[in-house]
Amino acid sequence: MGSMEKLVEYIKNENIIYLGKIPTNNIIIDEKVREYCKDNKCGQYDKNFMCPPDIGEIKDFKNKLEKFNYCIVVLIKQKILNKEDREEYFRLARKLHKILLEIEKKGKDLGFENALALIAGNCKLCNPCKKVLGYRECPYPEYSRPSSESLGIDVINTVAKMGLEIEFKDTEVTWVGMIII
Repeated sequence: MGSMEKLVEYIKNENIIYLGKIPTNNIIIDEKVREYCKDNKCGQYDKNFMCPPDIGEIKDFKNKLEKFNYCIVVLIKQKILNKEDREEYFRLARKLHKILLEIEKKGKDLGFENALALIAGNCKLCNPCKKVLGYRECPYPEYSRPSSESLGIDVINTVAKMGLEIEFKDTEVTWVGMIII
């Protein structure tokens, strides 16, 4: 069994849904997605080390992406019991963040030395992010990761290119993560 198959097998044993993998040149990157960040839709623009403008320009990410071959797409979802409780949504995002870091580590152990997890939504390791407390850089670079969207990835259309559709419902939360290898 090759390294990719071992990594996929590992992922399938995690408490997430494995959607598949695509060549990185099939990832749809769109400046409009980054515009949502600049419009501060989530309130984290320039307030989170893993959000714009701190994570660089889209063109820089596109250049970095050329060093990778595949993008593995996973998701996690859960029923929402209390729509008013934002923490209920964010708990699942933090859980996915942790799982993605474990997958990234496993990928590195299997020889994908540049494996990089891309989380869902803004980094929530610290609440609030140390940036708003005056830190000059993230004190946890080994754990913090940017989201796919913050890098300009159009997650919905990238997944559609895989022949899949992500369904968002009022009664459940869905977070999508990626690992580039």
